[in-house]
Order: sequence, then structure tokens, then C-alpha cells
Amino acid sequence: MLKFAYFYDILKMLKIDLKEVYNMDKNRDNMNVELTPVEELLMQCLWEAKADLTVYEMTVCLLEVHGREYSCNAVSTLMAQLMRKGAVSRYKKHHSHQYHPEINMDLYREEKLKGFRRRWYRGSDANMMAALVDIADMNDETKKRMRELLEEKDD
Repeated sequence: MLKFAYFYDILKMLKIDLKEVYNMDKNRDNMNVELTPVEELLMQCLWEAKADLTVYEMTVCLLEVHGREYSCNAVSTLMAQLMRKGAVSRYKKHHSHQYHPEINMDLYREEKLKGFRRRWYRGSDANMMAALVDIADMNDETKKRMRELLEEKDD
């Protein structure tokens, strides 16, 4: 018991909440987490920044990159939701919290795309590709790149 008390004292000294330490491991790498559209925008801010961000930095990203204006209080509430879902973790740095993505961007996109294919195209890659080709405004360079990608897949 002495060891836990010592660990707890260190966390207190560093001003780290024990619940936050627990949340950092909870639901890690869970790609089945359901995010709302605005939560996805916040995750994009974190992923594209390639750095941990504060609430203020995320409000700036939402406005400048995505054209969406949110108050710091609203973003703070949304970040708390993302923490509960296990999508982000946070830690205190100086006088503010830094948020860190706990979901891998590429894996999340892949799962979302698979779900979209399953729901809208009954799991058919060909039907999904046909729909993309139908709606895309493709120039010759794009068509050439698509052919290359398909040929690489055959190898």
C-alpha cells in the first residue's frame, strides 16, 4: 500500500488527476468509436497539427481551417466528450490542458470508409468505385493515377 500512496503523492505533486491517467489507457486504439461531425473536425485539427493542442488553439483551427466558429467553452465541452469516448487524452502543461489524439487517423479513416462501403454499396468495392468515377471531375492525370493504383493492387 505504501507504493501506491507514494505514486499517488507524485501524481498530486505533478497536478495530474488519477482519473485522467485511467482515461489515457481506456478505449485506446478503439476504432469503433462513434464521433459526431464536429468531433471529427476537432480530431482533424489534432491530427493535422501533428502536435498536442489547447482548447484555444483548437478554436482557432476550427475557425481558420474549417470555417466554424465555436467558443472556448463549447470546445472544452466537446473535448470532455472526446475524452469520455477515449478518442483523446489530456495533460496539464503550464496553465492549460494539452489534448492528444488517442485514435490513429489512418485507421479511423479506413474504418469509416469500410462502414460507408458496407452501408451504401452493400460491401461492394466495384460499386463504390463506380460511384466515385461517376461523380468525380477527373482530368487525365487523375485517371492515369487511378489506373496505376489498380495495377499496383493486382501485383
